[in-house]
Amino acid sequence: MLRRLAFGLTAAALMGGCAHAGDKGLQWFGDEAAPEGAKLTLGAPETDDVRLMLICRPRSGIVELTVVGRREDGAVIELRSGKVTSRHPGAGFADEETDGAFDVRASIPADDPALLRFADTGQLVAVLGDRKIKAPNGFALGHDFLRVCRR
Repeated sequence: MLRRLAFGLTAAALMGGCAHAGDKGLQWFGDEAAPEGAKLTLGAPETDDVRLMLICRPRSGIVELTVVGRREDGAVIELRSGKVTSRHPGAGFADEETDGAFDVRASIPADDPALLRFADTGQLVAVLGDRKIKAPNGFALGHDFLRVCRR
């Protein structure tokens, strides 16, 4: 359900010209006016393949991070941006749409050091278990997203 909603909003963002090309066909999609708050999604265009999603209520100071993984990945999400690393315990939820997929969600401060570096450089890697999701450069969208989220 969450990924279907993200896909619909991702398609809307694509139409608005908010996408940036990146590694392995993944792109960032931003939507500052999503019903649930500001949203930044990493996925493959024109598919429902979403890898990670960041959502926040404007000026809340909190970002809800969801990474799509597998049950055996565990529930600790590590974010890396350059040499800056942060680790966040999350909670796992079975993905309703993909057999074997497991969404891991964590609430993190909008001023998390790895997120701030992402906003400054556009570099972000999410690590869940033994898997790494290397995002394409998302400088403009990351910067704008965190500007909305921070207090």
